[in-house]
Amino acid sequence: MPGTEDPPRLYIGESAKGRCAFFTLPDGARLRYAVIEPRETPRGTFLIAPGRREFIEKKYAETGPELLARNFRLIFFDWRGQGFSSRFLPGARYQRDHIADFDVYLNDLRAFYEGAIRPQVAGPLFVLGHSMGGFNILRWLAETQPPVKAAVLTAPMLALALPAFAGKICALAIKLGFGARYAPWQHDYDQGDMRFAGNVLSQDPLRFGIMEKYFTAHPEMKVGGVTWQWLDAALRAIEAARQPGYLANIAAPTLVLAGDKDIVTPPARFRDSLKGLPMIEDHIIGGACHDLLNELEFYRKQAWERIDRFIGRIGA
Repeated sequence: MPGTEDPPRLYIGESAKGRCAFFTLPDGARLRYAVIEPRETPRGTFLIAPGRREFIEKKYAETGPELLARNFRLIFFDWRGQGFSSRFLPGARYQRDHIADFDVYLNDLRAFYEGAIRPQVAGPLFVLGHSMGGFNILRWLAETQPPVKAAVLTAPMLALALPAFAGKICALAIKLGFGARYAPWQHDYDQGDMRFAGNVLSQDPLRFGIMEKYFTAHPEMKVGGVTWQWLDAALRAIEAARQPGYLANIAAPTLVLAGDKDIVTPPARFRDSLKGLPMIEDHIIGGACHDLLNELEFYRKQAWERIDRFIGRIGA
């Protein structure tokens, strides 16, 4: 089962020099993480926080070579419930994303930073977060104020494409005892999730297939859909993060990138919230879908040009 392999392995081939380990959290759960070195002395360190269902190898495939070429040390990890990190539910239900409170992610990140990230930072620390990972990074920056030089976020989960009454339906489902059951249209990872046609994440069939390649080779890495409880926790956390003044606590300059075809975390629903960040740049890339750095090269190129200009202004 995920989180039981010891020592952990890193499946990125021999082209990158990296080491992989488990970090044990205060409650005994474990996060799998990897530290990957550039060829020369690093100009800084990038912590990469994956989105929901993602894992180290998938994030490395889309960002690793780019950031290594820019001479950064890289720290990747699998959130609790994903990849080879500890899962939320045991046995046949282990694929379900099930969490009572998003503070679990936040507390995991706090402990992981102090115990594993901080000792391995070379130069200034940058963070790159996608979707759920970007949202958790925002909360970490707002509530903990870690010494982060700057943050790059793609499609941060400050909104979900759900009706306004979704929260009330979640609360009712939990009250009726369905909290650990899949929410509507959610299920274990299956053949439908593998199909490129009709997906809402990426328009690049080869990059879309990165996740499937690993899930086929290592079925224990699969992550299914979310439960009623996870969805309720997400909506409550999003509402709290969008309260006036919350994001104003973030001291790090922040770049937010999103695609205008994103129907998972629609930018039109969260851009107003970004005005609360003291030092914010946000850009919408026309034609791109949700998984921006895993998109067609035409869109990726635009995103990386924005990232390069942003980091260049910040300095490393």
